[in-house]
Formats: sequence, structure tokens, C-alpha cells
Amino acid sequence: MKKNILQSIGTLVAALLFNGNIIGQQLQTSMFDDVNKVMLSATTAQADVLSPKTYREGMEAYRQAMDDYSKDGELSEIKENISTAFNKFSESIENSKVSAVMFSGALSARNDAINAEAGQFSKRMWAEAEEEMKQAAVELEKGDAHDAKEKAKSASGLYRKAELESIKANYLTRAKELLEKADDEKAYKLAPKTFNEAKLLINNAEKALAENRYDTDETRHLAKEAEYKASLAMHIAKQKKSLDELDYETEDYLLMMYKPISTIGEGLGIDMKFDQGVDAPVTQIIASINKDEARMVNLEGDLYESRAKNNILSEMLSEQRKIQETMNGQQLQDAQDAMKKQQALQAKIDRAEDIDSKFDQIQRIFTQDEAQVFRQKDDVIIRLTGVNFDVGKAQIKQVDYAVLAKLERAVKIFKNADIVIEGHTDSQGSDDANLNLSLERADAVLSYMKANIDIDSSHFSTTGFGESKPLANNETATGRAQNRRIDIVIRPFSWETLTSYIKLDDD
Repeated sequence: MKKNILQSIGTLVAALLFNGNIIGQQLQTSMFDDVNKVMLSATTAQADVLSPKTYREGMEAYRQAMDDYSKDGELSEIKENISTAFNKFSESIENSKVSAVMFSGALSARNDAINAEAGQFSKRMWAEAEEEMKQAAVELEKGDAHDAKEKAKSASGLYRKAELESIKANYLTRAKELLEKADDEKAYKLAPKTFNEAKLLINNAEKALAENRYDTDETRHLAKEAEYKASLAMHIAKQKKSLDELDYETEDYLLMMYKPISTIGEGLGIDMKFDQGVDAPVTQIIASINKDEARMVNLEGDLYESRAKNNILSEMLSEQRKIQETMNGQQLQDAQDAMKKQQALQAKIDRAEDIDSKFDQIQRIFTQDEAQVFRQKDDVIIRLTGVNFDVGKAQIKQVDYAVLAKLERAVKIFKNADIVIEGHTDSQGSDDANLNLSLERADAVLSYMKANIDIDSSHFSTTGFGESKPLANNETATGRAQNRRIDIVIRPFSWETLTSYIKLDDD
């Protein structure tokens, strides 16, 4: 009996403690909710940088309130510190708005340094810049705008130096280390051409960085290529030593090189023949991969269409059941409404089948070398693989006129559809320049179509995406060429076509 009483008391104490913890957590959430929100807003506004003194005072009051709460301190003191923290955070947010305007140049330099990971690769310079930036903000909080501007100017210069130092370390250090290793292994003797290529690439990367630090894509590409060439030089040197030791004949070496290509061909179901060299087998492999990619894109479109149709059919079945139920109950109006909805759903199916038919027609217009035609939901995309632009140019070449001429037939298949011409670039060049260039390319295509093709230009628009939507790897020349492209997006459901399809919905 005594044991049972003790167990009951223990259970009761545990329950009280558990409930007490819950109540305590709820109380803390209630007391600190508003100050937590304003603290988050202050952090988001970078108040720790733009209004450090006021933000620090807010944090001190906040930590004191949390400390007193955890030690069951006086409730009035806790509330007072919470109130102080709330006011200080709010004040720091307002200060940050003013600072952000005055320090816009320094903040821009700071963001560039952050993107270059200066905190990791240029720690000393970054720390100096951060300290100078905080001093600028403190001077502004004191009301000394002149000193604040001077400090911010100094901070901006330090951020820029830290950024450049970081970019060099980030992009070039590993390439230089690999080149030194290749030099130690005497790759310059056994693979001199590749070794010298690596050296030249590093020099070009440093030159590109010095000319335009804000277009780091080219520097990064050159540095990575230098890493590869240095590593390749070491590999070639090792292979040459091995081949010399094995006393390989030319025939043995060639057969060894054909084997991995043959293995890839077998995986793709292609019988590789090397009697004319490796060019033909490689072309076969690329063609097979491209064909599979196109098939996957079309399968994704078919899957979307099938799901959409299944959803419509499910709705139709539901409406059919309503019709039967309402007819049995002689609720004629409900039955008529359900029949109208069924007709509208059937119209959607007819519309989808119409898109399928027209999509097939467009696919038959272009060869694989001229364009890839695929679906993205209800949109039809014509990717003009046969229209290519030179680096940094928006001029249409005469060789591409034939492909553009076929667009007239393609766009007229969808009467009254809205058509967007999208321009894209590779990653070389600044973001802003690429954005402008991509729009210029789209505009060039539209101008050509207006001048040479009978189109209703009111349904056409252009847009540029710059380098933001790459298709292929910007690290390779082939990939960059693929990214310098034009996509024609046909949106079948412009207002005119949509209303012509869904008249039944309005009845």
C-alpha cells in the first residue's frame, strides 16, 4: 500500500513538473514573441553592421532579460529589459535605413566581397574592412556625417582589395599548386605541350581578372582549365613512363584507347567500328544521347498531358454521377448545370487533343539539327538549335535564314496564340551585359520575322534571360555555344483562343 502511495505521489510530481515546463515555455514565448520578431527584422536589415552601437545595446538588454528569466528573476526587470531591447532594435532598424542610403557604395563592395568569400580567403583584409565599416556606422550614429562618409569610403576600398585577393586565392591558388607539382614531377619534359598550356591559362586568368574582376566567370573557367591541364600533364607523364616500360607498339596502344569508347557504345546498343578512326563512333554516341534526351523531354510532356486528361475524366465521371442522381430526384436545374460542366470538360479534352495534333505538325517541320520541339505543360517550345550567335554578338547570320523561314509555318499552326521569343547567353561577360545581349538577340529574331515573314506582330513579344538559364556546361566551348540560343515559346491559350474554346463555360 505504501509503495503504491509513493508511486502515485511520484507520478503526480512528474506531471506537475511536466505541466510546469509547458506553462513556462508558453510564458516565455508570450513574453519574448514581439522582441524576437523585431530582433529578426533588425538582423535582416543588417543593423549589426549599419547601426552597431544601437543594435549592440539591444542585444545586451535582450540577453539580460533571457538570463534573468532563466534564473527566475524579477518579472518587472525582465519586462523592462525586453522593452529596452525592443526599442533599441526598432531604433537600429530606422538607423539602418539611413545608413543604407549613405553607405550604398560601401555596401555594394561588401556584398561583392562576401560573394567572393573574402571572409575565408582574405581574412585579414576582410576584418580590417569590417572594422572600418562599423566605425563609419558609429560615426553616423553620433551625428558626424562627414567622418562617416570618409570611413565608409575607406571601408569600400578595403572590401575591394579583399575581394580581389579572395578571387585570386579562390580561383588561382589550386591551379598554381598543381602546376608546381607538375613541375616537380618533370611533366614539362614528358608532356611539354600540355604543361605549357596550363602555364598560359594561368597567365590568361590573371590577365582577365585584372581587366575585369566583376566578370569572374572567364577567370574561373581559365583557372579550372589550367588545373585540368596541369593534372593532365602529370597523367600523360606517368602514362608515357608506363608505356615506355611496357614497350607498347602503336597497334597495342590504339586498341587500348578504342576499348572504353566501345564499352560506351555497347551500353547504348551501338556496334562501334574504328576502321575510319574514332570520329564516327563518337558522333554516333552523341546522336544517341541527343535522341534519348529529346525522347525524355517529350515523355515528360506526354505524362503531364495524360495526368491532365485523367483529372478531367475524373471530373466528368463525378458530374455524370450528379446528373444521374439529380435526374432520379427530378432536380432538373442541377442536372442541366452538371451537363454544361461536362460539356466544358469535354471541350478541355478536345483542346488538349488539338494541341497534341498541332504539336506533331510543328515537330515535322524542323529537322533535329534545326530545332528541338517539345512541350512544357500547355506551352510548345521551339528551341532553335540551328540558329547560333557569335560570342558577344546579336547579328543573325545568313546561314540561319532558312531555319527562321520555317518559323512562319510553325507559328501559324496555332492561330492567335501568344508567342514569346526568349534570348539566352553563355556565362562569359557581366550579368548586366549578358541580360542586355540576350534581349538584343531576341529582338533581332523578331525584327527579322517582321521584315521577312508574314506574321501578326501583336501576338509576339521578346524577353532576355541572360546567362540565368543555361542548358549546357559553360565550362566548355560546345556548352557555351548551346547556351547562346533562342527559344520560341508558343502559348496556345491567348485570350482569343481561350475564349473560343470555353464558350460553354460561360453559358
